[in-house]
Amino acid sequence: MIPEELRRPRAAPETEKRQFEDEALETLWEFQEQGRQATLEQLQSELQLQSEVKDGPSVLAMQTDGLVTISDGKVDFTEAGRLRARDITRRHRLAERLFADILALPEYEVDACRFEHAISPEVEEAICTFLGHPPTCPHNRPIPRGKCCRLYARKVTPLVASLADSQVGEEFKVVFLRTPMIDRLAGIGLVAGAEVRLIQKKPSYVLKVDETTIAVDEEVAKGIFVKKI
Repeated sequence: MIPEELRRPRAAPETEKRQFEDEALETLWEFQEQGRQATLEQLQSELQLQSEVKDGPSVLAMQTDGLVTISDGKVDFTEAGRLRARDITRRHRLAERLFADILALPEYEVDACRFEHAISPEVEEAICTFLGHPPTCPHNRPIPRGKCCRLYARKVTPLVASLADSQVGEEFKVVFLRTPMIDRLAGIGLVAGAEVRLIQKKPSYVLKVDETTIAVDEEVAKGIFVKKI
């Protein structure tokens, strides 16, 4: 039997190097997002757990390439590294939204890791617009904003939209919520994945969730993002 490592083609060195850098920058971004200071040892260990290649690129080489700084064993971004980390994190989390919410793939995380390396800035913006500029990934981590979010571009019709922009009489599935009332809404069954019907929009938004009818004001409705069933 041919060993697995021989049957699976290895990426070209430059591709392998870039993918390692992307993963390292994304991991460092997550450390800082959690308010944690990443050490060289922690970061390298985390990356080795994620990678099948044990003798490939290193975090030390990224310092030479101007992506990170290392001082007293602690790792931080350069400005160029931070911008690239922000972009790769945004692509990854948008991919998670696309695969989890729209394509309903159960193993979406692995596919998102592969997809993040392959899409162009144009495709990234099209996906973001298509999804309705989601603020968080399926794990409720923030998705860094892009130009399309700031300009509210509408290059394609969003598949996911605010309930406030939806039509009365239509049925939807809740994709995510962006409102301080998340806990209260969850208590009455209005959570991601719930199916709802919009009954009216004035003077308040009236929804039917299963057998329960609820009313919310416009500000709350703006924070409920849905897709048509």
